[in-house]
Amino acid sequence: MKKKYVWFFLLLLAAAVAVGFRSEVAGFLRRNFTATFSEVLPSDPAKLRALYLKKHPKELNIAVFGPWNYYAKQGFILDKAIQLAVDEVNASGGILGRKVNPVWVDNENYSAVAQEQAEKLAADPSVFAVIGPVTSGRVLQFNSLFGDAGMPEVAPLAQSERINRENTNALLFMPIASDLDESRALAAWAQGGGRNNFLILNDDSRFPMSYGSCVEQSFYEKDLLVYGRVLFDQSSRKNYIRDQVLQYLDYFPVQNIIYLSKTGDASDYADLAGRIFARLPEGTLYFNEFTTFDRLLKIRLDRNRVFVPAAIPLNAANRAELRKFLKIEGYERDFLSLIAYRGVHIFADAVRQAGSLDPRRIAETMRTGVMKTPLGEFRFSAGGFEAGPPLEILSLEELEKRWRAIAAD
Repeated sequence: MKKKYVWFFLLLLAAAVAVGFRSEVAGFLRRNFTATFSEVLPSDPAKLRALYLKKHPKELNIAVFGPWNYYAKQGFILDKAIQLAVDEVNASGGILGRKVNPVWVDNENYSAVAQEQAEKLAADPSVFAVIGPVTSGRVLQFNSLFGDAGMPEVAPLAQSERINRENTNALLFMPIASDLDESRALAAWAQGGGRNNFLILNDDSRFPMSYGSCVEQSFYEKDLLVYGRVLFDQSSRKNYIRDQVLQYLDYFPVQNIIYLSKTGDASDYADLAGRIFARLPEGTLYFNEFTTFDRLLKIRLDRNRVFVPAAIPLNAANRAELRKFLKIEGYERDFLSLIAYRGVHIFADAVRQAGSLDPRRIAETMRTGVMKTPLGEFRFSAGGFEAGPPLEILSLEELEKRWRAIAAD
């Protein structure tokens, strides 16, 4: 009988506690408990991160998150470019007196691996910010993951207009021309040169559809005709692009072709250019900046009819910095590595100008400020992309002249 009374008493006590917990007194106690122990509550990653920074005043861990080995195989030295920028930042005193420690995370270009790694990074209080996940597809995949964790995020190669920073991460910035800005520059170039009747080759596996759509929209705004888009992905057979292009040339008066790739490994450029120019004596072939200049040089003929946007100005002001890259082993004179390098300096200067590691103050500085980098001053647009990108569309012939001039200085 005594045991029954004990259990009855415990049940009454539990009920009283449950009711009391909802009372004003319980609410007062709960609020004070939260205020007192908020710094160690595991449910608040931002405060855990702030506590870590207090305990480690001389270091700043920044995750460098992307498919680094995969890009290296395609000719892009993004990892070396980012490491060079980090070394330069540390050589100049670090960020607010803290040494920057890059935390390298390679997602191997696999979606599931990237998701798992992103979740670990967002939950890691020792990591302050993220350089990456590099491209638009990954930014859209992770949605608000880093934003919910209060982590500044710099995605150096993300261009998609589909990225809504207010819904994704107000601390997200993309130091590159947006799809739409680049498409408008391309349309202006086409109109200015009297070019028309286009076909778009669109890498649908690594390039969000928004880019091809932006190109079409920008061309239509200038009354330029686009006959269609050839979509391809990693699973496309080797000659798929070539065969599709030749079919379009059989049925439509296509004169110019735009090749939108994400890594430049989908086809043999030289073979494609040769077949196109054999059919289009006056035509042109345009590649976006996700190609390396050295690989495009495999196109040995008609280089004055192959065009690429100079995402970083190859001018006298930048020559000293550009020469440093020419000395890096494996550098194939691509623009993506330069953009990633500049992105690290943009973030570092924004934090210095903010004078604080408060993510909101850093974001405000990046939204409104002018960041100084070794490759010139930089401003962000309202959408978080490069504001007024000085895109200059150059032929391979002209690009080769400029790179030779840089190397000769």
